[in-house]
Amino acid sequence: PVPRWKPLRHAYEKEIVLYAHFKGLDYFSTECGYSPQAYRGHARNLLKDLEATRSSTVAALGHSGRRLAVGGEVATKKLRGC
Repeated sequence: PVPRWKPLRHAYEKEIVLYAHFKGLDYFSTECGYSPQAYRGHARNLLKDLEATRSSTVAALGHSGRRLAVGGEVATKKLRGC
């Protein structure tokens, strides 16, 4: 595997959009056509509720998620284009 560098991994989406706007960068802001039926919307709402209660929730989940290992036998779905 090729190592990846993600400099904005810990930044919030709003901060990334503001950075792109300030730097005059193009950014994609159109919602995927499949997103209204996606389960991730429920998870996103849960995370927003948790974040409203404790502001460090998303950052803490990100830090703990990097310690998890995913097995090589895990099947992945092929993503469709939007």
